[in-house]
Amino acid sequence: MNEIQVILNRLLDKYENSKHLLEPNASNRRVMLRINKKELPEYDYEDALVRDAYNTAALELERSSLVRLEWAREQSVLSAVILNLDQVMRCYERGNRTHPKIRAEHVASLVSDGLANISVLWINAWRDAVCEDARSLMRVPAFCEENDRLLQDLILSFRRYAELPGSVTMRSFSSQCFHDTKYFERNVRKTFLRIARKYCAELAAVCEESDLSERDELAFLGIYARPELYELSGDCDIQTMHGIIRVGAAEPYGLALPSTLVDDITGFDLSRIRLITFLENKTNYDTYLLTEKRLDELVVYHGGFLSPQKKKLFSKFAIAAAETVEMRFWADIDLGGFRMFEQLQRILPRVKPMRMGGRFVEQYHQNGLMRSTEYLAKLKRDMLAGSYPLFLDAIREILKYGVTIEQETFLD
Repeated sequence: MNEIQVILNRLLDKYENSKHLLEPNASNRRVMLRINKKELPEYDYEDALVRDAYNTAALELERSSLVRLEWAREQSVLSAVILNLDQVMRCYERGNRTHPKIRAEHVASLVSDGLANISVLWINAWRDAVCEDARSLMRVPAFCEENDRLLQDLILSFRRYAELPGSVTMRSFSSQCFHDTKYFERNVRKTFLRIARKYCAELAAVCEESDLSERDELAFLGIYARPELYELSGDCDIQTMHGIIRVGAAEPYGLALPSTLVDDITGFDLSRIRLITFLENKTNYDTYLLTEKRLDELVVYHGGFLSPQKKKLFSKFAIAAAETVEMRFWADIDLGGFRMFEQLQRILPRVKPMRMGGRFVEQYHQNGLMRSTEYLAKLKRDMLAGSYPLFLDAIREILKYGVTIEQETFLD
């Protein structure tokens, strides 16, 4: 970068951080580089070669009417370089730089056109936010300030994601998007997930309560690194396109089904089941199978969050279970547990909480997990707003003792 470009880029940086960018003519303040304030740090006036090179460049810009100069010693040492606001566009051209308005409109057009008619709500929310910032504030995401490469990759990934009929492996998804099985993981995944965490409310809630890896977050969205395993135990049969799986043959330990099998499941025979119990914690699930499980009970390892494929499996339970089958869910007595219950309840409306009432907080509070004042304040706000109505007694006890109860506490 030569001296002319250095001067112009320093000036244009100040211009873009000033009121002049968004509200031309609204301010009388000058956009300038003050030498004594080190606002042009490259200008070393004690080095004659450097000083003369910058003086020459500044004089050329002044002759082109792009700047005005002020001198500490006439034609010898600069005092200030002042941007001519009437010639801003010429300054951008001479500095080989794009005006933020042009860049912002370009990004807004790419995003709005590339993501038109998308049905995924959180992608639409990101699209609308980017376009609003670009068109009203001339602001674009940091990752696309210099070039469009990652933006184009994201737009393509979002379009393909919105078109998915169900879950997909990450490498298959990458191949569909980029004809390269590892490109998404290496170049797009981090930004894809950062956007999803911010704009997908369900993922944000899960991340708030659980320390998920990037692979778990993607699985929640339906893109998995490898098939998930769904564990269950009970005297039931699984009907698939290729035959029948007798889950009861593995009593009491149960079986693990790969998520890739779910689409091939045509139904469940739950005629011998009178109770379905979902357990969020793996240790409690394993212990429960050996110590509490009834002969007419189907026990399912819930696992903390529901990916699209797991939701599909649980929906098939809802279809197969008779009206007389009782359903219940057991998780930590905390915000995460309450949210998981409500998510499961949307799939299985008849499900009820298990061991998540206030009397269990009272019973185990001495071994409870201490919570911050911020956590408790949020829980209280949620309660007063009418959230988690089935857990009011538990919330009151949590607020009373300042602790939540983890499932594994019951095992102690």
